[in-house]
Amino acid sequence: MEKLIFEPLDTLFFRDGRPFNQGEGNGGVESLFPPSPTTLVGAARVALARQLGWPGRGKWIDTIQTDLGGDDDQLEGLRFSGPLLEKDGETLFPVPASLAGVLNEENQPASMARLEPGDPLHCDMGEHVRIPTLAVPADDKTEGRKPLSGWWLTRCGLQKVLEGGVPSARDLIHPSQLWVSEAKVGNAIDGESGTVIEGMLYSTRHIRMHVGVRLVLWIGAGAELRNQLPQSPQRIQVPLGGEARSCWLTRKAEPLDLADPSLSTANGSICYAVHVLTPLNPEHPPAPGKPFEKLPGKLVSACLPRPQLWGGWDSTRFEPLPMRPHLPPGSVLFMEAGASEEQRIIELHGTAVGQRSSWGFGLIAIGKWNQRRDK
Repeated sequence: MEKLIFEPLDTLFFRDGRPFNQGEGNGGVESLFPPSPTTLVGAARVALARQLGWPGRGKWIDTIQTDLGGDDDQLEGLRFSGPLLEKDGETLFPVPASLAGVLNEENQPASMARLEPGDPLHCDMGEHVRIPTLAVPADDKTEGRKPLSGWWLTRCGLQKVLEGGVPSARDLIHPSQLWVSEAKVGNAIDGESGTVIEGMLYSTRHIRMHVGVRLVLWIGAGAELRNQLPQSPQRIQVPLGGEARSCWLTRKAEPLDLADPSLSTANGSICYAVHVLTPLNPEHPPAPGKPFEKLPGKLVSACLPRPQLWGGWDSTRFEPLPMRPHLPPGSVLFMEAGASEEQRIIELHGTAVGQRSSWGFGLIAIGKWNQRRDK
């Protein structure tokens, strides 16, 4: 796979699913960041189509559709992973919802601990449901630990999490170190006259990424397509997101490095944690005691933040795509499988599950969780 690096020339705008019609606003349309995988995949496909001879307007010719996919969401021989963030050349990963801590006086995480499946109990979700609880010694009286929602992990920090430990404070990066939100005001333009339309002001909030911070996406393609493209690295300018904001796009021969997977065993079975790194669109909602997607074994418990609604824009029909609920990055699924499934579980590390997995949705990393209690 090759890495695609997106470096913004200015601010970027990735609108959410709220109405953007006159009279239906709420003081400004927010940007969702990082953006949906479809946004970056769309920009990457446009850039590849240009390199294959597309002039920049009109439908793709048949040969380009054969290489890159057509209008039916099929990617043919392409496969994407991401997007993730990169700071000063180091890939960053969303902090798992199973990691909790308190902020000290310097606003840095401290007293971190892991959430793992607790004792079975009866609740509205069924019998023998195991709610995640903090895995701390009985004499630990620390109060106020909360999930570190929105923070990011270095590769070293991700490795510690996958091995069943907790990262250090230097492995954690707050979003304010990566980007800031900027309010923008614009005015609608008449397409025929090129003048502003009176009374058609709008307000948006853009993303300004700090120096050294970039969006990254990995692409896998067949040998035939690779041979048709110019050799990397090559830096080209591409539009990205709303308002056709521009980015520099660079291809680099560098695979995705997700640290090493880790598993634990208990009573002859394998306990493994599935860490969701990009939005996951499941065919069916996760349910305790049931299989989930194509993951071996059954779901024991989960740390699930509020679902995210992702849609997008259909550039061929010029209309928004329907909003679909996704498990957000940082979600953690605690699974249990038979010992014979070990190799199959290891092979899942760095792959994607769920719907539209070839678009970058559902990227996962495999780690361990410790069976601390009897069922």
